[in-house]
Amino acid sequence: MQQAGFMESSQLGRHARLTAGSIVRSRVRRGTRAALTLCMLALVELLLGAAPAGADEPMAVALRLGTTGIGLDYDFALGEHFSARVGYSGFQYDHSVDTSDVDYSGKFKLSMANAVLDWYVFNGGFRLSAGMVGNGTKLDVTGKPNANGSYTINNNVYSSGDVASLNGQLKFGNSVSPYVGLGWGKSVGTQQHLHFLVDLGAIYGGTPNVTLTAECGSGAPPGSALCTQLQSDVLAEKTKLQDDVTLVKWYPVLDFGLAYRF
Repeated sequence: MQQAGFMESSQLGRHARLTAGSIVRSRVRRGTRAALTLCMLALVELLLGAAPAGADEPMAVALRLGTTGIGLDYDFALGEHFSARVGYSGFQYDHSVDTSDVDYSGKFKLSMANAVLDWYVFNGGFRLSAGMVGNGTKLDVTGKPNANGSYTINNNVYSSGDVASLNGQLKFGNSVSPYVGLGWGKSVGTQQHLHFLVDLGAIYGGTPNVTLTAECGSGAPPGSALCTQLQSDVLAEKTKLQDDVTLVKWYPVLDFGLAYRF
């Protein structure tokens, strides 16, 4: 009896520690997102507040195309060695994801609002860049049966009648993300109106979040042992996907653009 009581007490203590750890991690993540959001808002306010009021100060509109999608920026000079830009870029396209167990058809959606400061180190075209990106990029996926009309989930086979739907989403952990990079081209340069731009850098999106849910079909009605097994296997599949994308924390940026200076 004493040994059983000790084991029960130990298990309760372990459960309490795990629960407390989960709460702490959740609060840390929320605090990090809040801090990044405040940094983004402060940077935007700083850049907009620093926008030149004089009509003779260089300003430009830039169209960009690359790994961030298709975007439009408003650029303005902050003296000879600095400029700032705020803008938005986005795009979406179909993208399939194949794993060892399940194949997914997906839709990759780019959505990024940015506020960036450019430093022209030698007062020429070369620049270093840093800023914040409101990152809504995500990948929505839908599991599809194989050629035999079945799903293999966590090494268990289910018919299409057992699985009514299998849907998931992959999204960067940070909704507001820091950006660092370098580039060539001075959109607010005074020598000409048209300027060619190149940007190379990376966005730190944080550890991606993965969701995966399944709805039991008529062959595995809710509450049945088969439906319970399906939900358990989907959870294991979600864990595999989370492990696969844990290292994907940085999103590469390679953009080309054309700016017109007013």
